[in-house]
Amino acid sequence: VQESGEIVLIGNESDILHSGYSHAISEGGKRYPSVNHYAHSQILLSLGIDETKLLDLLAVSTRDVPNKARDLLLENMPSGHDLNSLSSYLSTSRHSYTMQGLRIRVHQDKAFERCLMETSQCLLIVCDSRDKELGIGMEEQTFAEWINRERVDAEQISYWMMNEIGRPQNLGANQLGYFLMWLRHEIKDAKRASMLKARCAELDGISKDQHEKPVQMSVNDQVISLTGVFRPLSNYFSMKLEIKGDVYRSVEHYAYEKLFISLKLDDKCIEKLNTTVLPIHIPVVAQRLFEKLKIPQSTIDSKLAKLDRWRQSGMKHKLGSNDYLKQLLLSTGNALLVDFAEGDPAWTCASSSEAELQRLLAKDYVDARKLLGWMREKEDKVPFRLRHLCGNKTGVLLMELRERMASADNQSRIPLISHLDLSTLSSQVSPHVVCFTAESVWHPLYPAEITPLGGGRILPSPAHYVAEKAIKFYSLNKLDAEYVMEDKSSRVCWQRLHEVLRSTSPDLEKDTQWWMVKRHAVMKEALSLMLEQHPPLLRALLDTHDAMIVYCARFSSMEAELSIGMRESDLRAWLQHVDVDTKHLMELCNRPLAFRPPYLGGNRLGFILMELRREFVLRGVFPSTLPDLGIGADAILGSDSATESMLCDVEFDVMDEWNYTGLWINPLLLLAKETGDKELLAAATRTKAPPRMVSLDEERITAIVDDFDAMGGKLDASYLSECAPEELRGAMMRLLQRLRGLMVRADLQQAEMNYVTREVTTQMQFSRRGLEEALAHAKHQTLMREGGGAMMMMPERMDIPPPGMPPITPQSLLNLPMRRERSPQPPQQMQQQQQMMMNAGGGRRAMAGGDREEFRTNRYDNGRNSNMQQGGGGGGQQGRRRSPERKLRGDLIPNTPRGGGQHQHQQHQHQQHNNSRGGGGNNMLMPPHHTNSPSHRRVPYRDENRDRSPQAKRRRSPSPVAVVEPTKPAPPKVKAPRPADEQLSDGEIIDSDED
Repeated sequence: VQESGEIVLIGNESDILHSGYSHAISEGGKRYPSVNHYAHSQILLSLGIDETKLLDLLAVSTRDVPNKARDLLLENMPSGHDLNSLSSYLSTSRHSYTMQGLRIRVHQDKAFERCLMETSQCLLIVCDSRDKELGIGMEEQTFAEWINRERVDAEQISYWMMNEIGRPQNLGANQLGYFLMWLRHEIKDAKRASMLKARCAELDGISKDQHEKPVQMSVNDQVISLTGVFRPLSNYFSMKLEIKGDVYRSVEHYAYEKLFISLKLDDKCIEKLNTTVLPIHIPVVAQRLFEKLKIPQSTIDSKLAKLDRWRQSGMKHKLGSNDYLKQLLLSTGNALLVDFAEGDPAWTCASSSEAELQRLLAKDYVDARKLLGWMREKEDKVPFRLRHLCGNKTGVLLMELRERMASADNQSRIPLISHLDLSTLSSQVSPHVVCFTAESVWHPLYPAEITPLGGGRILPSPAHYVAEKAIKFYSLNKLDAEYVMEDKSSRVCWQRLHEVLRSTSPDLEKDTQWWMVKRHAVMKEALSLMLEQHPPLLRALLDTHDAMIVYCARFSSMEAELSIGMRESDLRAWLQHVDVDTKHLMELCNRPLAFRPPYLGGNRLGFILMELRREFVLRGVFPSTLPDLGIGADAILGSDSATESMLCDVEFDVMDEWNYTGLWINPLLLLAKETGDKELLAAATRTKAPPRMVSLDEERITAIVDDFDAMGGKLDASYLSECAPEELRGAMMRLLQRLRGLMVRADLQQAEMNYVTREVTTQMQFSRRGLEEALAHAKHQTLMREGGGAMMMMPERMDIPPPGMPPITPQSLLNLPMRRERSPQPPQQMQQQQQMMMNAGGGRRAMAGGDREEFRTNRYDNGRNSNMQQGGGGGGQQGRRRSPERKLRGDLIPNTPRGGGQHQHQQHQHQQHNNSRGGGGNNMLMPPHHTNSPSHRRVPYRDENRDRSPQAKRRRSPSPVAVVEPTKPAPPKVKAPRPADEQLSDGEIIDSDED
């Protein structure tokens, strides 16, 4: 291979691409060791040499085949001939049989085919020094040196191979190289044709043949709706037909008139039927008459089978009497015909749409057979969401009639659009392809104002110009004309125009003239005016130079000839896989629909722009003299736009997510399903993400939100129509953010309220427990003052005081002092307080206090060693943790201050002194088991402002009189019920009885 990569050198018989390569081929039940053996054997057989003599030729090696064949010819020379007279025949026959042998080998040797196709578009040179006819007459090394020495390239060598004049004498003819390149071209064409050819399935029809078997029909996966140019094929198209001398408005008029006659209805009913203009209203009028005349439904149902036969008969007369309808039906090829008109559910498929069927066919398990099975309910299990796919008898009968007509006429197919001579355009087109969408500046939907020739009002876009011409051509009424032209949006105007045309009922000639000729001529006029009146748009068109311009949009029956039928990404992947260049693509698009690959459109809008580009160039318009448009190429072309999924007769929403993520059948996806290529299928099913809003007018959005709040959330339609979709979307997002913030704030407040509720409940429980313990402690202290006998008479209710003690109320408990910080008191102060208590309280209090001091001292002495080991004996409070419950209780019940080890030792000495003074009095007044009760571990409350003098203590302490028998407790006072309007005093707590 040369450095340019355009020349491939083939060696001698050892090279796999050489005709003498040893690989046996079979033909006619005979085997030949190589292509050379086959070619020379066929030459000798054609000269009448016996086959038995050829066995010697087949036994020699490939290198010796020419010499052996020459010897056999000389031995068996035909009479009247010699080598000179047969030289021309021998040369021509050798070329012919060598080419035939190579074709046989390429089918039987896959390695040979693969190696040949790997050479791509390179020039093939056979380097064989012994054969200057089939080879170049040089060896590989010699030829490479000669090329470098003469400084020639592949283009010059190719010219010498085709022209003997001027060819160097040392160069051979290289005929084998040409045979291989021609064979390579044939293989590519065969593969391309197989990929472009639609695969059909044989399906059963509704009708029966003479043997009472279903009629067979060939159907592929392309769906064509009976709309647009195909609308005259529908039974609901108003077209006069003559049957046995009688003229009817349509097939429906004929079928229902036959039904009325069979039901023996009078002439007034038939006249009312014939005065109905639109065929789609015939079933409604007939049903009203049946209800008015009170005809039983069973009688009508018994005539439905005959009604279907009358419809079928009317369709045959309609198509048989009109050659144009016959050619129009044949122009659909083998496509699946579906009538989506709103008629009889058994004959139409009004509940579905062409777009839905295209989305279903995009799935790998759905094909035409599956769709017809669902429509005719022959599938065992029809999916629940697809049960609306029913009927379509009109389409099935049309396909049966098409099968019969196609058997008699195989090649006659009319184009669906006026013929376009592409010879001039294809001769100048370059290999480059420029794709644009409906969002491009070259599409009729682009909002560029134009003024018609001769003056008149300014139109908002070329689409309005086309709509205005269509209104005049069809002579639409005033209401329909205003409905189409009232909106300034080109997209809305375009959709309304096709909606109105779909509902009108023009005659056949006018409808055909519009869809096949007038429509595209008017579009060319509108685009020409736009380019002339807007020079920047013209410069953008001229900057494409000689590239092929392609309009990328999904295939639709109404615009089958306008677009290419697929997305830009699918088109480029399909062109690369099928190996189609721009010239071949133009030729495919210019074919009739029946001879094109399924779902490949006519790209007439792209051809119109190419014609306009050529016309402006011929006028002498140069791009450099025109102003620049000032936007990027993607914006000019509308690349990667959602409008690739737009249908002209359906309302389009550019913000719909389905327009970005949805898939629909196209030539690339259909090829991927047929071949099973996973890489190709991945490329065909690739979707694009919906775009996000990049920049918004925040001031405008704020104004919309303020107006929304001012109007109480009610905005009229006129206000909303003045807002752009992006602004409304931004305002909606702003309101959603506000609502989301309110929801988050409410959740936080609810969580805070739950937390506070739990805290209050916990504090109330701890407070109640503390009050109960304080009440029990106060009662215990009172019993100790009264004497030991009183403790045996403890009441069950803690809120009932013992005899001789004033009642304890919650108000008095709330006045108890709060807990102080635990700080150790000096030993001298503790001794003074104990001495004062001994003097004031007498022997009984001294003995009781001594007993408590003994318990406390023993308790502290037992824990001194552990405290010293953990952190020293300085303070028992260090390192000690308190539970939350004890901590809360401590807020109401102060504990005795605890000092260090030295203070405890002094307290122990003082306790021994008191015990020596008090003697055994303590054991006489206190029960033995009460010394270890938990109540002795607590001390009375302390108040810093309390008078602690000995005189005050004497006044507070009762006289130490021995009580032998306690007095009987007085009955508890029953509290009077609290008035409902009385409020509690500060700190007062309601008990459980008053809760």
